[in-house]
Amino acid sequence: MSHTLVFSYGDKRVISRGSGAEAVRSIKNLEAFFQDAEEKLGLPPGSYDFYDTFGKISTPADLQRALTNAGSDECIIEVREHLHFIRIRGLEADNARLTARLDALEVALRETEQRSDMKLEVASEELAKMIKKCESTIYEEVGPAIEVVMKKQNDTEKDVRAFAEKLGQFDLQELRELSSNALQMRDEVRNCVNRLNVLDTQWMNDKEELRSIVDGCNQDLKDLQKYIMGKIDVCIEADADVRRDQQILNERMQLVADDLRLLMEEHQRLANRTLGVVEENEEMRVLIGQVREDNEHLRHDNFQVSTRVLSLEGSASERWVGFAPGILYFRNWHRTAKGEDVQLSSDLSIAVGRGFLAATGVVIGNDEGLAIGDGPCRHFGTPGCFSSYYELEVDEITAAPAGSGGLYVGMSLQSGEEITKHPRREFDGWLVGGNRKAMTVRASCGPDTTDEKLPDTFAPSADERDLRDARRALKLLRTALPPLAKGKAEEVELRDSWSSEGLRMGDRVGVLFRCNREGGALMRISVNGAIVATHHFAEAPCAEAVGFLTPVIRLAGTGKAAKLMPGLAPPSKMLADSLGGSR
Repeated sequence: MSHTLVFSYGDKRVISRGSGAEAVRSIKNLEAFFQDAEEKLGLPPGSYDFYDTFGKISTPADLQRALTNAGSDECIIEVREHLHFIRIRGLEADNARLTARLDALEVALRETEQRSDMKLEVASEELAKMIKKCESTIYEEVGPAIEVVMKKQNDTEKDVRAFAEKLGQFDLQELRELSSNALQMRDEVRNCVNRLNVLDTQWMNDKEELRSIVDGCNQDLKDLQKYIMGKIDVCIEADADVRRDQQILNERMQLVADDLRLLMEEHQRLANRTLGVVEENEEMRVLIGQVREDNEHLRHDNFQVSTRVLSLEGSASERWVGFAPGILYFRNWHRTAKGEDVQLSSDLSIAVGRGFLAATGVVIGNDEGLAIGDGPCRHFGTPGCFSSYYELEVDEITAAPAGSGGLYVGMSLQSGEEITKHPRREFDGWLVGGNRKAMTVRASCGPDTTDEKLPDTFAPSADERDLRDARRALKLLRTALPPLAKGKAEEVELRDSWSSEGLRMGDRVGVLFRCNREGGALMRISVNGAIVATHHFAEAPCAEAVGFLTPVIRLAGTGKAAKLMPGLAPPSKMLADSLGGSR
C-alpha cells in the first residue's frame, strides 16, 4: 500500500515530500523527516514533537508504527509545538504589533510637523508680502504727499483736495483684510502649537505605556525561564528514577539468567541420567514387579510398626525427673506458622521460599522465608543439661548476589501455634547462618501478657508438682528474657566461621542446641556429619528455665528450599562437651 505522510499543525495540513517508497525511506533517515517538516511549516529545529494516535514519535520504529496502523492512504502526523515556544511566538507577535503601532505614531507625528511647518511658511510669506507692500506704499506715496502738504501749507484747499484725492487712491478694505488675515494666522499658529503640545503629551503617555508593557514582557520571560528550569529539574529527577528502576530490573534479569543457567545444568544432568535409565528400563521392569510384591508385604508390616512407634512415643519410656510424657515431636513443617512467601509441599515435608528481600539476605524486619516445625525437638542428655537436635536436607538452591549468604537455622522457645497467633509472627529464639552471622531474635509482647498461661513448649502433666516446676521455670525465663513492647533482632558477625552460602543440593545440615546449667547456650552446626560451626549465646537462659524447643529456619540468600528430617539422633561427636568458643 502506498502511504502519504500529511503534517497536521493547527489548521494547516501539509503533505510531506514523497510517498510510498520515498516515505518508507524517510523512516530510515529521521533527520530528513524533521527537516522536511521544518521547511514545510517554517518551524525552528527542536521546538516541536511528532505524535500519532498512539503517542509520541521519537524513533524510526515509532514512525513505522504510525505507517503500519494508518487505516487509509494518508498517514496523518500531528505536529505539536512546545509550550514555551508557543509563548515566545505570542510574545514576538505582541512585540511586533507594538513596534508597528509605535512606527505609525512616529510617522503621523512627522506628517503633522511637516504640515504645520508648511502652513507656517505659507502664512509667513503672505505676511511678508503684505508688510512689504505696505512699506512700499508708505514710502512711495504717503511720504511725498506729506512733503507736498508741508511745502504747500498756504494752498490748503488745493493741498487738501490733492490730499483727499491721494487718500481716495488708498484701498482701506484691503488694509482691513490684511489685518484680519494676520489675526487669523496668529490664531492658527497658536492652535498648531497647542496641537503639538497635545501630541507631545500623548507621546509621553504612550511611551510610558510601552515601557510598562515591555517590563511585563521581560517579567513573563523571566517567569517562563524559571518554569522551564523547574521542568528540566523534574526531568533530571525522573531520569534518575528511571535509571534506578532500570538497574533494579537488570539485577532481577541477572538473577533470572542465573536461575535459567542452573536449570539448564540440572536439565542436562537429568538428560544424562535419563539416557542411563532408558538403557536400564528392561531391568527396572523386573525390579518393579518384585517391588510390587514386596510392597504389599511392607504395607501390612508398616501398619504394625507405626502403631508400635506411636505407642512408644506416647508412653515416653525415656522418663526422668521434670520430663513430660505424651509429647508429639515434630514430623513436618507447620502448616500455618510460616512466612507469607513460603510454600509447603503436599506432605508438608519441604518448605520453599520465594521472597525478594530474603533472596537478597535481608531477614530482619520481615517474615519472608520463615518455616517452623509442627512440634518440638527431642531431648538428649540428662536433666538440667539436655540438648535439642534436628536435621534438614537442602532441597533446592538459587543464585543470589554476592555476600547475601544462605539459609539460617536455629531454635525457638515458642511452638508453631503460638507463633501463628502472633500478629507479626515473631518469636524468641537463636539462629546461625547467612553470611557468617549469629542472630538473637526477641518477640514483642502485648500489655496484657501474664504468667497465668504456660507456654506450649513447657507441656506439664496434670501433676501439681509438675505445674509448680513449670511456673518456677517460667519465672526464671521471664527474668532472663523479660517481655518487650517491641520485637527486635540482633546480629553478630562470626569471623572465620561457617557461611551457609556454600551449601549445595542434597547437603544434610544438623542443628544441636544445648542450654547450660548456669545460663548461656551452645549451638553446633554440622554439614554431612562434619561440624562446621560452634557458637555460644551468652544471654540465653539457663537449662532449668527452658522447656522444649521448636526447630525454626529462615530461607534466605542461596537457600531456596529445605526438607525436614524427623526422628534422627545427634552424632556422638556433636554431643561431646566442647566449650572452646566460637568457630
